[in-house]
Amino acid sequence: MGREATLYLTERGMRVCGTDAWSWDAPLAAQMARVRDTGDWSLFWEGHKAGADTVYCHMEKLANLDQLPATGFEVMCFPVKVERGSAGWCRAVARLTE
Repeated sequence: MGREATLYLTERGMRVCGTDAWSWDAPLAAQMARVRDTGDWSLFWEGHKAGADTVYCHMEKLANLDQLPATGFEVMCFPVKVERGSAGWCRAVARLTE
């Protein structure tokens, strides 16, 4: 997910999202290759940095997403505060509503 994709989703109401991938952004090697090719350092962590222009929270490295139904569930996220940190971990829990 890059900057434009993140902003596209937030403009349509997305405020919390998650992925089972290691990051919201492209793999580090791919990011660095784009930076080297263009000289544009704004491409580094561009999906993360979209949060400076909009309000959203993303979670990474989620597990068992394949066990969720397509609809009929709510997700609750219980964050762990990290002193002086801008990120931390959470316990994400899905509650089946159907």
